[in-house]
Amino acid sequence: MRALSSDGPRFGVLTFQAMPFADLLEDVQFAERAGLDAVWLADQMVPDSMPVLEAWTALAALAVSTTRIRIGTLITNAALRNAMLLARQALTVDQVAHGRVDLGLGAGYYADDHRWLGIDYLDAKGRAQRLTEVAEVLDRALRGERVTYDGSHVRLEDAPSMPPSQHPRMPLWIAVLGSTSMRLAARLADGAAFVGDAGASVKESLPRLAERIKQLHATCSELDRQPASLRCAYLAGFAHEPVFSSRDATVDFVGRFAAVGVTEFVFPMAHESDGAFADDVASGRFATRAKLERLVEDLLPAQQ
Repeated sequence: MRALSSDGPRFGVLTFQAMPFADLLEDVQFAERAGLDAVWLADQMVPDSMPVLEAWTALAALAVSTTRIRIGTLITNAALRNAMLLARQALTVDQVAHGRVDLGLGAGYYADDHRWLGIDYLDAKGRAQRLTEVAEVLDRALRGERVTYDGSHVRLEDAPSMPPSQHPRMPLWIAVLGSTSMRLAARLADGAAFVGDAGASVKESLPRLAERIKQLHATCSELDRQPASLRCAYLAGFAHEPVFSSRDATVDFVGRFAAVGVTEFVFPMAHESDGAFADDVASGRFATRAKLERLVEDLLPAQQ
């Protein structure tokens, strides 16, 4: 197993866990053996055509079955759970994992998730406000604090939390889509998570991301925060980015995106027996175990 340098980019995978748990566990344990830093689960109801395992329940099982790799959600929709219940879920899984959990949080943008669960799908401003309130509660609850909060969407009265396994709290990641989430990430998160625009080429997605990270760093400076203290994750492959079409493409992609400020690369991973993402794998946008092994061989030694 190779270990990544703490000074270089970190590499992880995202699975949609639309598979039996036994297959998910195989993929996660493979990622750990390979030396990758993190495995992220999608915490969404969609796509409705696949039986997606519930994220936090699956993470609890993965916490027992792994020892080193970090695990978390990319992302949990702030609307889907009571904020304090989410905090207790995350703290419980983190205790099982001996302090290896990262919590990714976003405003939610799949309307069907809300419709299926009977939760109001607010406009963009309302979703951003709800995200802010949930993140502010989590920032305190994940430290083990009792929380009283009187917001438009979240109201708590002396709500008890649990002792944290990570101090001062587990890393909190905010999915950045607009100015409100960007400022929220700069104000209280450990990391900001970005994704490319669907259909955009690398030629288009790279400068767009570079500008957003530049704005994020400027926002950090406005808030008297060192920009380098905020990690930046990029979920590759959702734009038209053939990251795994060849060895050269992978190395070039990582080099170019790291140069504009990406510190954490997250690659969608398709299970070998799942044909649902066959086209994404064929295009080079999604990874397989074989392609991840090549990533490890080509990129990790350079960071030793």
